[in-house]
Amino acid sequence: MDCTCSALRMAARRMTQAYDAALAPLGLNTPQFALLGALDRWKGAPPTVRQMAQQMALDRTTLAHNLRPLERDGLVEVVADPEDRRIRRIVLTEAGRARRAAAFPLWRAAQDRFDATFGDARSRDLMATLEDIARHLDLSVSAAAAGDHSHAG
Repeated sequence: MDCTCSALRMAARRMTQAYDAALAPLGLNTPQFALLGALDRWKGAPPTVRQMAQQMALDRTTLAHNLRPLERDGLVEVVADPEDRRIRRIVLTEAGRARRAAAFPLWRAAQDRFDATFGDARSRDLMATLEDIARHLDLSVSAAAAGDHSHAG
């Protein structure tokens, strides 16, 4: 039986293994590198844990799992919001910014290897398709029950 979800998960594992191996010399894995990048690009006040989880399409437990080693290594700080101490904000430290900058060439080399192997045009098409799925495709049970058969676009 053909299953898009299974094929995507297998491909994601293969890709993650390659990128993790590239980032390993700096003690980062792919989700941690992505988190540092998202924090580095964030505009305005440091994001709340909830905002970052939404930004990265993660549940808060998975985000916390990825934050712990970054916090332990001094790359991020999770601090109380000055106006509402119940709210936790994630702050990228200077050490985190420096580690991300050092890891970027390693990530770039992994990305370039993928593009060269898979083909630049196919890689761009794949990226556009995956971004479309991530941002716009709603396959929830409620959408299907409502008869929403539209796809991203």
